[in-house]
Amino acid sequence: MTQDELLDAFPGVRVDQDNAAYYGGLLEDRVLVNRCDDCASWHHPPRSACARCWSRSLTPTAVAGTGTIVLLTVLHQGSRKEGADFSAGHPLVAVELDEQPGLRLGGTVLGADPATLQLGERVRVVVRRLEGRGPRVDFERMS
Repeated sequence: MTQDELLDAFPGVRVDQDNAAYYGGLLEDRVLVNRCDDCASWHHPPRSACARCWSRSLTPTAVAGTGTIVLLTVLHQGSRKEGADFSAGHPLVAVELDEQPGLRLGGTVLGADPATLQLGERVRVVVRRLEGRGPRVDFERMS
């Protein structure tokens, strides 16, 4: 994929050399997170250097995509967006991935009644495509 194709796939998103692999991975339905080659620490959002040891030797690495809800908020108003129903509340979550304590991704839990979501609940990543926007990370409950 060319740089122009990647930029065209994510209108309105600042794609740069630090996060290009992350967004390119989403186009392939994979979540790639930078991992330090020197200390093995994972980092998201993508940066040009390891926050733990300051190494610049980072490799975008696929994550399993499973984790635990560690932050939950329910929005009851907001701008109109596909998939967001504010009448019942629209849940936003931060999920700590299994790869490392503190490694988190944000999104919503698809098809979940906000009243039934709980901190500590297990979820898995879903790469979701919305019309007119690039793919994004959301979650679904694990059965």
